[in-house]
Amino acid sequence: MSNVIGMMVLVDSAALLKNRRIQEFLKQNSEAREIPVFTIREEDEFSSSIYMVADHRHVVNGQGTNNLTIKAAPGDELRWWETNISNNSPFEVIIKEVSPATNTNLKWQDIFHHTPSLNLSSYTGNQSIGLKGKDLFWTAAFTDHKYQTQIKEDTLLSELNINLDYHIDLQIMNKSHPEEKPVCIFRWFPKIQLQEAS
Repeated sequence: MSNVIGMMVLVDSAALLKNRRIQEFLKQNSEAREIPVFTIREEDEFSSSIYMVADHRHVVNGQGTNNLTIKAAPGDELRWWETNISNNSPFEVIIKEVSPATNTNLKWQDIFHHTPSLNLSSYTGNQSIGLKGKDLFWTAAFTDHKYQTQIKEDTLLSELNINLDYHIDLQIMNKSHPEEKPVCIFRWFPKIQLQEAS
C-alpha cells in the first residue's frame, strides 16, 4: 500500500519582513511592475524563519530544517503545503510553485510521474476512509491548496542515491490591503533526499 508523505513548509512571515536585507530589497523594488522575488538559499540566515516538517514515521533526519531526508517507496505520493506561523500576522503565505532545479529536471522525470503540480481538491468524506487524526493532518486532507507528485511504481530507490534540488516560490499577501496585494515572492531552495523505506 502506497503512502502519502506530507511536507509542511512553515513560514514566519513577520520575521522575514522585518529583516533589514529584505526591507531594503522591497524598498528598492517598490515601483516594480512585477512582484519582486527575493531568493533564499541554504547558506542564508533565514533557517529559523522558513523550514519543513513531515510525519516522523517518514523522516530519517533534517526535521525542522531546509534539508529533509525521508523514507519513501515506489508509488508513494509527496505533498507540500504551507502555513504561516506568525501570530496575528496581517500577511498570508501561499505556495505559488514547486519546481525542480534545471540541472535535476531529468532526475525528477526518471523518478516521478510528473513534476509537482497544484492540487486544488478540497476535503471530502471519501478522503477520510481509513484515516484518523494525525494521518488526516499529514496527508493534507483538510488543505485545499497543495502541491503533489507521485513516485513511479517501477522506480528502484535501492539503486539510486536520490538527492533532489528544487525551489519553492512562496508568495506573501497583505491581508490588510483591500485587494490583498502581493508583497513579494520568496524563492526558497530546500533539498530532499529519498531513501528506500524498509
